[in-house]
Amino acid sequence: MKFSLISDMHVDFPQPKTPYYLLEQNVVVAGDTANGLEGLKFLQKLRNKGFNVYACDGNHEHYSNISQGRDVAETTARFREDHPSHGTIEGIPIILRNGWYPVTMEDSWKFMMNDSYRCDVKSATEMNILSVNAVHYVQQALEDWKRWQLKGIVVTHTSPCEETLNPKYEGDISNEWYWNPGMRSLLSEYSDQIYVWCHGHTHASNEAIVDGVRVICNPRGYPGENPTWAPKTIEINT
Repeated sequence: MKFSLISDMHVDFPQPKTPYYLLEQNVVVAGDTANGLEGLKFLQKLRNKGFNVYACDGNHEHYSNISQGRDVAETTARFREDHPSHGTIEGIPIILRNGWYPVTMEDSWKFMMNDSYRCDVKSATEMNILSVNAVHYVQQALEDWKRWQLKGIVVTHTSPCEETLNPKYEGDISNEWYWNPGMRSLLSEYSDQIYVWCHGHTHASNEAIVDGVRVICNPRGYPGENPTWAPKTIEINT
């Protein structure tokens, strides 16, 4: 089975033409298609072109929460009306979740990250609740896979580990807001249930083997960030 991995398309910016001809039949989108729910139009366009689309929301899908009068839960629910958190790709189970991240340095986070005021998440406590809830959701799915002797694909917007973060920012305090340590524990505990873990959020393509699991991100990013970007084909042999 093959699928294309894309993320952080940011289609609400003046981007180069999307190379649809490079996409596999199955397309996995790991969040940040556009600010707010405008990205749903692009995801529907992919479907209209005949692609099977599996997508999760990222932090940018929540950037119109305040202006649209929605909270995180309401935006998430609307997104999932079109793109459920669970599915199968040619018989292989897939779970798709934002993932979020924990915050320990609230003042720095509020100063450096737009999420603190664009997503209507007002405090570190609120973000930490989102982070923990995301971990619990993915853990339950992985526990079900283990009980049913299944192996599948996990997709989160934030990274489940530090190994695939942009090495340019190694040691930077902002890295805390690009991965979820709770997901790292799941990656280790349920490695036998995971073919591949896909994510976005960071704007540099990367790949690593972590506890025997292939972890991959393939973001397009903002205009000019990755001029040679292309969809990445991932093949799973069952």
